[in-house]
Amino acid sequence: MAESSYHKRIIDFLCKFGEEKQNKYIKVLRGPKNPIHIVHPQAKRRKKLPLQYEPDVYFIKRNKNKIVFEVLDSELKNTSEIIADIIQCCLCGNVDLLIFIIPTDNDKEEKKIFDIYDILADTLVNLGVDKRMIPKDCAVYYILKNESRSYKKVKEILEELSKTDKW
Repeated sequence: MAESSYHKRIIDFLCKFGEEKQNKYIKVLRGPKNPIHIVHPQAKRRKKLPLQYEPDVYFIKRNKNKIVFEVLDSELKNTSEIIADIIQCCLCGNVDLLIFIIPTDNDKEEKKIFDIYDILADTLVNLGVDKRMIPKDCAVYYILKNESRSYKKVKEILEELSKTDKW
């Protein structure tokens, strides 16, 4: 599916924001160019190639843990895309925070994302997945389409949210 102009702008602004925080993040990466590998637990013995998870953007912190960003525009209505993003994020490990950015301040959409996260995280743990594999937290941030046109406005929003959620 082609990325919208909103999607592209937010990804560009996230990268710029992360790159300005060199004291906090050692790398700022775009998932399609630098995918996160999901490796089979017995990959060497079974000669399995890793799966590639391509989040929109992710930051690698000094402790090597990740903050993963998924920008949902047209995907917001597609529950299966949200489920896939969450499961892939859970399988890659070392993720402190999974952040969904949406172009609406609709509480129903936010609740839907949190409900999906809670169901999947709890089910995976119940099935025996180590709780440390699950992102420690999930967040949904609103950046409206009209706000996304200005890096200054997006930066203000990200600054405030990064302080609130301590990332």
